[in-house]
Amino acid sequence: MWVITLGILGFIGLVVIGEYSSMLMQQATSGEKFSTNSDAIALVQNALVGLIGIIGGYFAGKGEK
Repeated sequence: MWVITLGILGFIGLVVIGEYSSMLMQQATSGEKFSTNSDAIALVQNALVGLIGIIGGYFAGKGEK
């Protein structure tokens, strides 16, 4: 379970770092201000909500039987 959790968190971190590095490179080359891509931020939010649901379901089902 921890491997899945860390893997998903790693991919989420990769998306965030990629989004901000792309934004910074655009700003450096053009000099204009760019905002973050709202689709990338929505993807990160949905992935975090899903991850919390998966972890919560795992621990709820893992209870004493």
